[in-house]
Amino acid sequence: MTVITICALSTIPSAMFFWNETISVWCGIIVTLLGLVISAFSYTKIFFKLRHHQSQVHDQTLQQPASLAGQLNIARFRKAVYSALWLQLTLVVCYLPYGIIVDVLWMFQEFSPPLYLAGYIAATLVFFNSSLNPILYCWKIREVRQAVKDTIRHVF
Repeated sequence: MTVITICALSTIPSAMFFWNETISVWCGIIVTLLGLVISAFSYTKIFFKLRHHQSQVHDQTLQQPASLAGQLNIARFRKAVYSALWLQLTLVVCYLPYGIIVDVLWMFQEFSPPLYLAGYIAATLVFFNSSLNPILYCWKIREVRQAVKDTIRHVF
């Protein structure tokens, strides 16, 4: 339902491009920045919650020995949070130049060949993010790495 809603709502700024290009560009700026802020805030909150939980568990283990299952769950959750953090950092690094150069600078400055080139490089970096995600998933998540290996063995 969320995906359908997002797709339906994304047609509005796209259609507005034919009516008023400025409104369409501003919608893109707002949505891109809002998505980056919400995503960064969410992962930051998860990260700090994990650190708080780890300190609580550490204090409890000093008082009484923790169960092995609890320690494994915490270690697994910690690994998942750090993997998500890598993906989040990659997303920000790849999308922020596009947001700054294309959305903001193109809006307020005249087009010049260096600015135009910088916009194309920033757009390439956005597309490069899609290529980096599978590499990061395979690098950080053992189950995904094993599934890729099994698929390659099966194909060849």
